[in-house]
Amino acid sequence: MNFQPSTWIDADGTSHPHTRADLAGLRDHGIDAARALGLYQYETVLHGATVGGPPAIAGLLGDKDFLLSPSSRSAICFARKRHHMIALAEPVGAAEEIDSLIEAFLVKAALERYKPSFYAVTPAFGEAARRHGLRLVKIGERALLDLTTFSMAGKDRQVIRTHRNRHMKAGYAVTVYSPRTARHLEPRLREISNQWLARNGGREKAFALGAHDPAYVHSMPVAVVMAPDGTIPAFATLWPGADRERIGIDLMRSSDDAPNGVMDYLFSELFLWAQAQGYKAFDLNTAPLSGIEHDPQLPVATSLARMTFEYGERLYNFKGVRRFKQKFHPSWEDVFVALRPNASPLSAVAHAAMLINGNRPARYGSRIG
Repeated sequence: MNFQPSTWIDADGTSHPHTRADLAGLRDHGIDAARALGLYQYETVLHGATVGGPPAIAGLLGDKDFLLSPSSRSAICFARKRHHMIALAEPVGAAEEIDSLIEAFLVKAALERYKPSFYAVTPAFGEAARRHGLRLVKIGERALLDLTTFSMAGKDRQVIRTHRNRHMKAGYAVTVYSPRTARHLEPRLREISNQWLARNGGREKAFALGAHDPAYVHSMPVAVVMAPDGTIPAFATLWPGADRERIGIDLMRSSDDAPNGVMDYLFSELFLWAQAQGYKAFDLNTAPLSGIEHDPQLPVATSLARMTFEYGERLYNFKGVRRFKQKFHPSWEDVFVALRPNASPLSAVAHAAMLINGNRPARYGSRIG
């Protein structure tokens, strides 16, 4: 197979070429050759994609298979769990190839005797889902900040405005590094991640949520808070969407000695930075099981989802996640799982949750065409 060097294009037009050296770099992180090749192929798809939301970048975690179109311009990243084949979000790549790629995924699942589903898709996927005989079932809500009207002024922004002003007066600054340009900071970023994990359960997630793997972290923009003394108390990684209109947050981590309000300061700077870069929306990611109403066609599934949101804090901080996002006063977009009409949404979501909690598939780099 022949691979051309790929290029990351920042919103301001700055390009950052990636060459075969990056493929070698993946292997340097202990990633086997077949897996590194699949990741490299997928990253090449991301660089040239015109459709696909911010979650598509989670394909670079290395815990998924990739189903590529015959042209290698489009892809679906997915994982297998027991009898389920679960794609993460919508396909990414060239708009004219998406329908045929969805069909190829459904055929592949049927041939391998798996139940197919698309996890965490947006309302925009609804039309394509219906064309392929899939139904949408709501599984949560995604917090979106409209950057076309965003301002730090007003009562709604008082809290983050206060934290921003205090940090700026104290001499703090935020720098957004393009992919692969913050590698020299990795020892400190790893230290912060380790401290954050120790405070929050001690285990990285997977599948639909990012993890601190160096090859993954530095494949995307990294935003770093710099204190006046030159130390780093917090950082975040960013998921730019393929359409260059939406950018999302992935990892957001602070050290044990980070000052109060530093994450609010970081977020406020990221909102303003993304707005200046021309993005139209900032994706604060999903609040799982949020906003689910009773569905008479799915009485058991929706009742269990609502009960889990209300009383399942031992399993996951469902309400806390929504509260944190709500403080930025976003709008809320429905998030769905797309699956066959006779398939159980409860089973599909439960197996996706197993993947998110770190149960990783063993095979990498699937391809069609």
